Amino acid sequence: MVSSKYYNNSRVKILVLEKEDPSASSPEHVLEEISKFEREYEFEENDEWWLVIDVDRWGEKKLKQVASDCLRKNYHLAVSNPCFEIWLLLHLKPLDEYSPSVLEEFSENKKTGTRNRIDLEILSILGEFNKSDLKVEHFLPELKEAIQRAKKLDTDTDLRWPNDLGSRVYRLAESIINK
Repeated sequence: MVSSKYYNNSRVKILVLEKEDPSASSPEHVLEEISKFEREYEFEENDEWWLVIDVDRWGEKKLKQVASDCLRKNYHLAVSNPCFEIWLLLHLKPLDEYSPSVLEEFSENKKTGTRNRIDLEILSILGEFNKSDLKVEHFLPELKEAIQRAKKLDTDTDLRWPNDLGSRVYRLAESIINK
């Protein structure tokens, strides 16, 4: 949950859908969960539905289908390439401070043990990192920096998701801030 120490707006309520089955994280399953939630509760006209997903797990064919489904249902889509953790890294450091070889490692995002390359970078910067138990104090103070860094990377906004390193989660963050 977003701490009111950083952003406090009574008009913004963030509801994270809990998965009954932890293995049911495919975008199609999450879309169905959003639709079910939307049918069960009354929401106002200006409420927004967002699907936040990664490129690295789903492949282009599935992403195209999910993007089409989101468009049809009037849901917003925030895709990170290769993974959500690139969005977190943008809170800590601009990508233009990295060499081309390191950026290629981030794009490939291979695992070493139980952590992928971007997780290892965040860990090296913070000294601690548990993506299952994020410490908002590491990231929220730099949210506006992350938004600017993500926008700078998002050079082809006509595409449905970034084809290169980047994250469109900044669009969700801006929507929350601007409510």
